[in-house]
Amino acid sequence: MHLLLDPLHYTFMQNAFIGTVAIGILCAVVGSFVVLLRLAFIGEGLAHGSLAGLAIGYLLNWDLYLTANFYTIGLAVLIGFVHEKAKVTLDTAIGIIFSASMAFGIALISSMKFYTTDLTGYLFGSVLAITSFDLKIILGAAFIILSIIILFFKEFVFYAFDPEMAEVAGLSRTILHYTMLIMTAITVVVASQTVGIILVTALLIIPAASAQQWTKSLKKLLLLAVFFGLTSAVIGLYISYYFNIASGASIALTATVFFFISFIFSSERQPLRRSFGLKD
Repeated sequence: MHLLLDPLHYTFMQNAFIGTVAIGILCAVVGSFVVLLRLAFIGEGLAHGSLAGLAIGYLLNWDLYLTANFYTIGLAVLIGFVHEKAKVTLDTAIGIIFSASMAFGIALISSMKFYTTDLTGYLFGSVLAITSFDLKIILGAAFIILSIIILFFKEFVFYAFDPEMAEVAGLSRTILHYTMLIMTAITVVVASQTVGIILVTALLIIPAASAQQWTKSLKKLLLLAVFFGLTSAVIGLYISYYFNIASGASIALTATVFFFISFIFSSERQPLRRSFGLKD
């Protein structure tokens, strides 16, 4: 037990633990809708595209995460706009915008004579470096996004399962679509401090994918996704602390282990269970 409690005597570990719990829950809930809407690529696109926002913040000596947040929200809106007006698929719009944004970010970073560990932490995750200010941003973002989802839960569920019928029923498909894109953008940026922009999609997608192996009920899926996301994040945090490895890698690997455990042992996978000699 002391292995779990002793690290929490340090302020930086308390910030990391609270931030990790909030991000684990937030990513699991938002990620569940991302998976249902088949928007897995949007998380990857926004995460990598946010590199330019990071570079802009660094060059102008602005707060990196706030700058990246506003920049990534702009990317999300631009992706939605291109998807609608240019008459291309959403994946195509994501590919165009994220490629251009990432190229812009790489161009800015390559022009720098040097860069600090702030950039490295953003790329690979640095949960132990979460400050009190960062924690306020994480908790504030989590509270706002989760509150929106709770208040408009039925509308988001309707939209996730049948966008066309949702529009026929009087719901604004455009508003719901852009709201989901913006919430995903904010989630990606606040989660990047924990897992880094390279691996943020893991915490956004894998917990929901793991939950899908166990149930077809949306409510159960959300609860299981939160369990997998929260557990993966906390276990990954302690692995990062004790073994001094990047938090993004430890959290992503932990989430992946949970996915394959779910894939093998889920009652939804009867033939696979029998191949491992397990009873139905």
